[in-house]
Amino acid sequence: MMRKRYVLFTTVGVLLMAGQMETGRAEDVDSAYQVDLPTAVARALQENPEVQAKRHALGLAKGRSQQAALLFQNNPRLSIEADYRNRRFRAPTGRSTADTGVVLLQEVEIAGQRGHRRQAAATHLAYTGRVIAEAERLLQLAVTHAFYELLAAQERIQVHQHIVQTREALLRAGRERFAREDISVLELDTLRLDTDQARTRLLTTQQEHVLAEKQLLLLLGPGADKPLVAIGDLIKTSGQSAFPEPLLPPEDLTACALEQRPDYQASRLKVATQEAELHLARANRMPNISLGPMYKLDNEDQVVGAALSIPLPFFNRNAHEITAARAKVDIARRELEARRLAVQHEIAAAYTRVRLTAQQRALYGKNYFEELAQSHDFTQQAYAAGEVSIFEFSVALERLTQARTRAVDAALTTLQARAEFAAQLAFSCLTTDAKEERRNAYDTTP
Repeated sequence: MMRKRYVLFTTVGVLLMAGQMETGRAEDVDSAYQVDLPTAVARALQENPEVQAKRHALGLAKGRSQQAALLFQNNPRLSIEADYRNRRFRAPTGRSTADTGVVLLQEVEIAGQRGHRRQAAATHLAYTGRVIAEAERLLQLAVTHAFYELLAAQERIQVHQHIVQTREALLRAGRERFAREDISVLELDTLRLDTDQARTRLLTTQQEHVLAEKQLLLLLGPGADKPLVAIGDLIKTSGQSAFPEPLLPPEDLTACALEQRPDYQASRLKVATQEAELHLARANRMPNISLGPMYKLDNEDQVVGAALSIPLPFFNRNAHEITAARAKVDIARRELEARRLAVQHEIAAAYTRVRLTAQQRALYGKNYFEELAQSHDFTQQAYAAGEVSIFEFSVALERLTQARTRAVDAALTTLQARAEFAAQLAFSCLTTDAKEERRNAYDTTP
């Protein structure tokens, strides 16, 4: 009977502390910035400084394309010549005269340089667009990872706050029972050590929460200066089916990803840009001519004609630019091959990880937390009935805490693996229907 009263006192204390904690947590939530995953991704895509900087690079590429589209790359040159002849050298009139000539020359490309330049500018513009798409893809993945980290940190804090409250209540009850010599000093020391351990875990989890919140704030960009509260159910979301089954084998997924991944497409466009630059450098071996009208006042005669200027490529045949352009093509091709291998390995690793994490998450089922709550209630009832000692009750609480922490970790790794798998594919390449649609599209292509 005495033990039941102590247990009742402990339970009431836990409930009161939990109520005070929930009130404080509600006040913190009211003063924080609550954000769900779609909102976080949308805000990051709009406000993230690094992605905004890459978007400005599109303006540089457009400027290059506009310059390449000009009919003439250089402005015309106006040349004026004047000469004076003294009367002593002027026969037969014996009068001094001044002769004037005006020539207007325009440089004209004659070896197809304009076409190669436009091709290089167009592929560079497309390359810049794919680089921006790649930056956005990686940003979405980073925001998703950080969001789930914050959500898991919030869940761990709730778990450890609850266990700290229970441990502190048990420690108080244990001290009173030790004073009455109901428990041994070993049991009291165990309760004290378990309480210190629970407090340490709570502080560690709070530090992890600060780091996760800071990482997400950095990704969201300026303006997000309030404390963040991630909205979502980590356990429920991880228990839902993410991808339609059956998944394609990794080989087909890699082929699909190579068709649509922005980083691989950017590498291909970089090769095309460098090849166009090489063609342009080779075309520049032939120097451009300059031609235009000419007007000359010779004594009292007016002369109208045309002028033609042809550089002679004796010493400079643009060898240095050709060599540099050829080296850039080789580099771009090697980078394309490296990117293809990277995509292949990334898809294989993401495929394996998403399978393994799904198996790990399946071990906990859909109602694992409810089962843990029932086990906690049964343990308390057994302790209240005197069927287990306070030492055994403490051990049981530790095992339940570890089980809940493992479930949170499994849910986090599952969601992050799914996010990485989806980001590696970049688009819908997951079902056999998608494979058939692509195959039919190829069959009907003329």
